[in-house]
Amino acid sequence: MKRKLLVLILFLFTPLLAGCWDSNEPERMVYVLGLGTDFKDGQYTVYLQITNPSLIAKPEVTGGDSNVKVVVGHGSGKTLNEAIFNLYRSSQRRIFWGHLSFFVFTEEALQAGALQATIDLFDRYRETRYTTWIYATKEPLKELMTSTPPLKMSTYFARLSDPQAAYEQSSFIRPIDMREILIELNEPPHEAIIPYVRLAKHTWKADNKTETMTQFAGAAFITKSSVKDIVSYKKIKGLKWLNEDFKREEISVKGETAPISLMIDKPKIEKKVIIKGKDVRFQISIEADAVLSEFTYPDKLTDVQKSAEKLLKSEIKQTYLEGIEADMDVYRLSEEVYRKHVDTWKAVEKNGKVPLAKDSLQEISVKITLVHGEKQRKGPTL
Repeated sequence: MKRKLLVLILFLFTPLLAGCWDSNEPERMVYVLGLGTDFKDGQYTVYLQITNPSLIAKPEVTGGDSNVKVVVGHGSGKTLNEAIFNLYRSSQRRIFWGHLSFFVFTEEALQAGALQATIDLFDRYRETRYTTWIYATKEPLKELMTSTPPLKMSTYFARLSDPQAAYEQSSFIRPIDMREILIELNEPPHEAIIPYVRLAKHTWKADNKTETMTQFAGAAFITKSSVKDIVSYKKIKGLKWLNEDFKREEISVKGETAPISLMIDKPKIEKKVIIKGKDVRFQISIEADAVLSEFTYPDKLTDVQKSAEKLLKSEIKQTYLEGIEADMDVYRLSEEVYRKHVDTWKAVEKNGKVPLAKDSLQEISVKITLVHGEKQRKGPTL
């Protein structure tokens, strides 16, 4: 009787056990890698970049046509969510957002407050993460999001979805994700800088065919609800020298007979606040190591160091002035006052920002140390 009773209880409880009846098979879903947002005529248009998982998984497991790297779909609506749901209607399978890697906005979308709408929408959604990269562009989104890496690489390893790999080699423009955007826009000076990307159409070739690649070309100065300016890299070269996570970058200085190439790394940055009543000034100090990368004639090393220091100082000053033109605190100097001198910040701040003039940056000090010349050579190889 005990055995029969136990079997009966097992039968009664079996229907209550959790199963996999409501699970989604991975190969039966569509995976979004990137989302582009445009705004025209009072409507949002979203572009979804769908990736091909077979390029990073074994073809015998995933199946499918591995020749198709990426598919881009688009939909429009009065709100961002309406545009996405309009796109759902033509999707053949359930769209999975857990692999979303980047957002890219047109200038018109940023001006219309699309950044705020996008972050608000996806911050509420359970599948997405705060590590999603954020970019600005002036390119047609359909073209930008259909550009793919060469050599049949997966779009997971493209510049937009994996910017850190290239940043480790050349700290050109610092990529920024949603977590950092939330921090920077919610703290003084309530502004942020995101990479501006465009298409490089004449740089790479494969089998005598020109390949279109995505490249970082500058930066967009943004607030929560709009974009202040989009500036080319040539005008903001000094921005990288003030990045706390700077890795390395090349500079070329004028030598006696030929240009000399140096690799700058390991910068130590200090921002000093000088307060006299309600007058707030700033000093920036940078100490960095330099490696001789290309040195064809025996110039004096002290002259090389001085030329490098002069170049960095000039680039930092030019970028600061470019920020003043756009009413932008590019080096987040207001945050230094907020963190270290909050009473002064309360007395002088306007909309969370310390008023800055051209002469507010009182001094820029740069010290370069030539540590070695790659294989310990501090002279020409030949």
